Amino acid sequence: MAPRRTTALLAGLVLLSGLSVAAGAVIDAPPTLTVENEDNTTYRVTAYTAENRQTALLMNFAVTAEDGDRRLATLSQLVWPEGFRNVTLVDDGVPTQQVTVEAGDEVTTTIGGWTPGNVTVYLVEDLGDNETHVHTDIETCTERQQEHSLSIAEDGTGGSSTCASSLELLLS
Repeated sequence: MAPRRTTALLAGLVLLSGLSVAAGAVIDAPPTLTVENEDNTTYRVTAYTAENRQTALLMNFAVTAEDGDRRLATLSQLVWPEGFRNVTLVDDGVPTQQVTVEAGDEVTTTIGGWTPGNVTVYLVEDLGDNETHVHTDIETCTERQQEHSLSIAEDGTGGSSTCASSLELLLS
């Protein structure tokens, strides 16, 4: 039978190895997005991941302007809704993910294609109004275990984010 000190030491090492595996899983965990739709129409939220904020702001989109003309706009031009419709990314190689949120629903998803250091961009379009762009959100937090949320209501869209989970604070 092993002495008590050896047994306690081995138990402590097993516990620490379990924590390091759990911490490793959290380090590269991509952001989660929760979208709550309190409006009476359906919305599409499209998430893009870019290397950094500058790269994100220079992404190119084809948009339909209020006068019906189709033209190019950078993300920096989409920061404030201008009545653009049918917003479509034209740049290649940008990880993209879409979620549709019906009226009164809430959807939570993990943002695929994200790696530590990436910036996450969300574009919100009103599907009940000819895919009109209504909101842009740029999350520049590059830390692990981000939690992003968007709340869509008849009087506007708002968002919040947590840059790191409470587990990260314990591990830091």
